[in-house]
Amino acid sequence: MILADILEVIYAPHKVFKRIIANPKYLGVFIIALLFVGLQVGYFFSQFSKIEFEQTHPSGLIPIFTNATSWMAASNVNLTNNFDDYYNNTVFISLFGRPPSDPLGYAPLFGNFSLQLDATDARSLSATLFNTTNVDCGGDGFKDLSIAIKLVQPQSVPQNATLTLYSLTDSNYFTYDLTSDLATASAVNQWGNLVIPVGPDAKGWSETGNPQWNNITSLSFQFDYTDNQDITIRIGALFFRGLYLTPIEYNTVGVLVPFLQLFAARFAVTWLLLTCLIYLICKGLKSAVLWKPLCVALGFALMVMVIRAAVSLVATAAMSVIYCPFDITFGLVIDPLVTLYYPVDAIPSLLPQSQASVVAMDASLAVFRGIITAMFVASYVWLGVLGTFAVKELKPEFSTIKCCIITGASVGITLLVLWFIGIVGV
Repeated sequence: MILADILEVIYAPHKVFKRIIANPKYLGVFIIALLFVGLQVGYFFSQFSKIEFEQTHPSGLIPIFTNATSWMAASNVNLTNNFDDYYNNTVFISLFGRPPSDPLGYAPLFGNFSLQLDATDARSLSATLFNTTNVDCGGDGFKDLSIAIKLVQPQSVPQNATLTLYSLTDSNYFTYDLTSDLATASAVNQWGNLVIPVGPDAKGWSETGNPQWNNITSLSFQFDYTDNQDITIRIGALFFRGLYLTPIEYNTVGVLVPFLQLFAARFAVTWLLLTCLIYLICKGLKSAVLWKPLCVALGFALMVMVIRAAVSLVATAAMSVIYCPFDITFGLVIDPLVTLYYPVDAIPSLLPQSQASVVAMDASLAVFRGIITAMFVASYVWLGVLGTFAVKELKPEFSTIKCCIITGASVGITLLVLWFIGIVGV
């Protein structure tokens, strides 16, 4: 009978609310709550299984790989950190909780310094990052090594430039010729970005010993010039990238648990708040109303949110796979309908290729957002209609217009409160 009542709310509300109010039982509301949370979890999994976030090593905002204390060099090479000239990639950080118009909402991804290498009257310069903490560049690992380099002096590309990735020991390593990459990146006296493919399928690498791509433990640079001269080179934004994973793949529990709490809170707060508002309005009108019948009836009315959750789940089929580069992940925001967006005002701070990724993400989500936004509006209108049926059944002496005003005002206030406390969108 309870399951029949739940379904009848959809197509025969007048009839079913008469039975519910005559014999109110919370069990039906709890079943509806479980259905809602279950479908919302499905919606979460379906949506976020199509969103790939770029992973980096090191991760986060700390520029570990350009800290001079992490490097070794020959006695004629001076290693320092330069705080006046560094690769500046300042982006919006949503976790700061500030609007994109606030400069304090931004931070440099790679810190406020670069690694500076100096050698006096030398033909070559080399330095080694002695611990990369065992980076996995194997088939399922990182695909690129990103480097920002500035050739300060001499004002020319070195005759030879070599990048070496070591695997566990100094006798096992991969070697890559960086010379043409430096020329292409226009790195002379300005910051040039190099993206070097790594891994089993990457071209241009030679092997010495028995190196393993899934065990990269250190790296080094070697720059050779045609004659002796003073050499100054700066390095910034050194990190591994190109590995894309969904939140489901790398942090299922850590991502799902907060959303489970959010979904449950949304249902509970909406149900209780709406009930309290209608109860208090009726009391204010000097009209007696019993709490339990009203509470159970409005709990059954929330079946419309179950339907909306089901439609939202189906709507995720309209999404194509979205790839989010590392620099936009820091600024992504989850809106009240649990969809991702990047604040428009913060887009200019991104690199051109990342700006293109934001445009592609918005295009991919356009149809999906349209469906769930329409369902959001329709569901609350529908909730207002069902609430009117429930109030009319409870208070038959009220006119239909009065019941509609009471319910409409209560639904509107409920939405405002939910928006204010940050859990709008049941």
